[in-house]
Amino acid sequence: MNRPPPPAGPPRGPPGPPKSRPPPPSHKSGSGSTGKINTSAAPQPEPPLVPPPPPIAHEYFSESKLPSCKSSYCTPAEERTIRRRTCRFLEEACRVLKLPRVAMSTSMVLLHRFYAVHSFEHHDRFEVAVGCILLAAKTEESPKKLISVLQECYRLKNQSKRAAAAAAAAKKSGSGSMDSVSGSAATVASLNLASVSDDGKTKTDKRGYLDLKCETFIKLKERILLLERVILHTIGFELSIDHPYKFLVEQIKKMVPSRQVEYIA
Repeated sequence: MNRPPPPAGPPRGPPGPPKSRPPPPSHKSGSGSTGKINTSAAPQPEPPLVPPPPPIAHEYFSESKLPSCKSSYCTPAEERTIRRRTCRFLEEACRVLKLPRVAMSTSMVLLHRFYAVHSFEHHDRFEVAVGCILLAAKTEESPKKLISVLQECYRLKNQSKRAAAAAAAAKKSGSGSMDSVSGSAATVASLNLASVSDDGKTKTDKRGYLDLKCETFIKLKERILLLERVILHTIGFELSIDHPYKFLVEQIKKMVPSRQVEYIA
């Protein structure tokens, strides 16, 4: 016999929010407290401000502290003249060797850094200049052979000496005008420069280049190779030099966008 279904209860609504649990009992501040809950945390002290580190002081020194001036080898004015003439020699040698302008400037920077530590009295500036050209050419990815650099620099050095001697002779003779001096220099450049020293150690051909088998060339080559290592140790192997030419070109392009410069007299 079938039983009748149970009576339907009241309709159920949607489920309500979950019942929250009662908060845990809070701890009181102590036995002597008034029973109030300490809900505010104590303020934390701010960390003390640390002052920034002082800027690194670069070591600058006056010209009187340069090695050549300290040893009384020359005065500051004379040293400036020597440096200027050596840089002029570097510029002309790099032009003859067809080196880029960046390599030329790098060789000058190496020369100044070297003679900031050493004296002109102890190291021949011509030999140091040749070593600086070799290092600068390698640094700026324009290497040159040692024989080529040595031959061109030796020829340029002797040519300038002969031109200076011709200019001095022209002044003594009374015809010291600029035309006569420049003409005498051009005459020296076109002369046959073949010569042999009295002791037979130095031999040059008609163009002024050293004989590769003479004693002067062999010794000069060894000194240049040694000086190249001395220069590297002196500058601390710091061969990365930032030149201002890139930034100057960028600023000039901003100032003169049309690439036309107006000269105002």
